[in-house]
Amino acid sequence: MIWIVFAAMTAAVIGALLWPAVTSRPAETRAERAAYDRAVFRDQLAELERDVARGVIGQAEADAARNEISRRLIAAAGEVRAKTAPGFASAAIAATLIVPAVALPLYLMAGNPLLPDVPHAWRMENAENNGDMPALIQKVEQHLEKEPDDLQGWQILAPLYRRDQRWDDAAEAYRNILRLQPPDAANISDYAEARVMANQGMVAAPAQALFRQALKLDPTFPKARFYDALALKQQGKADEARAAFEAFLKDTPADAPWRPMLLAEMQDMSAKPPALDQQTMADASQMSGADQQAMIRGMVDGLEQKLAANPDNLEGWLRLIRARAVLGEAGKAKAAYDRAKGQFASNPDALSQIDGLAKEMNVE
Repeated sequence: MIWIVFAAMTAAVIGALLWPAVTSRPAETRAERAAYDRAVFRDQLAELERDVARGVIGQAEADAARNEISRRLIAAAGEVRAKTAPGFASAAIAATLIVPAVALPLYLMAGNPLLPDVPHAWRMENAENNGDMPALIQKVEQHLEKEPDDLQGWQILAPLYRRDQRWDDAAEAYRNILRLQPPDAANISDYAEARVMANQGMVAAPAQALFRQALKLDPTFPKARFYDALALKQQGKADEARAAFEAFLKDTPADAPWRPMLLAEMQDMSAKPPALDQQTMADASQMSGADQQAMIRGMVDGLEQKLAANPDNLEGWLRLIRARAVLGEAGKAKAAYDRAKGQFASNPDALSQIDGLAKEMNVE
């Protein structure tokens, strides 16, 4: 009886999947669809900013949504007129029928609920040979509960936690590695990086102190140099951060794996206004004026919201003032200028930079 139910369910799903393919009318052109999509995405950006203003969505979620909508807006702007690919219905029918034909024998071999369970002890014993990462992690954890001073166990566990982005657990594993062997720049930096990632990418003072400890042991260690410069950037120390990034870039080989990330941070510091990556901005240059304005204003609004949460970011205020002025939003540029002046009222160097930019952009 149960097989009849399964067969009926499968047939219903196949029918639902095939119905659009066999009954669809000629598709509208991509250009027409793209025009509609662009209007929708502009509305989505506006609605997102209203949600942020009402406090119904968090800053991190808003940033991710704003970036995704902007990219879709760019993609829609680049659509060209095209017809539905020939043979689409036939391909859809074939693909839909092949899936259950392949899945059924695999299910009977491995997914049948009547098959006996794999014993837990067998999974633990063969975790490494079978590439069963959850079982392997559990096996090492159980071992370390009994032998917490086993350095090799922590050295195995730390990268596994890192692979699964379990950053708090990874930090604890790296802490134990440092506890059990003499510290070096690599282990200290791995521990500090795990703490940074657990802190949503913010280099807090304790993590920066660890990176500087690593740099005392090895002043050229790349990971420590990058995060120390990033900490300066996040603290609003723009000149110090820029100097640190530039010195690091000078010592970085052209094929170094961290070079793109380093260049991205440096580009972010000099963006006017805040920008996406170079390819995205090149694509954006082909967009209509309305689409560009919608995307850029969304990004600038996002920057202003970040500054509300982190008002000590001098570089951010300078970018916001410049961006508002470039967009022709004189009132908002003046408001950002006044807020920045109030924030850094006791910092003569910061006030000098703010006033210099305001004069350059005719904000005063």
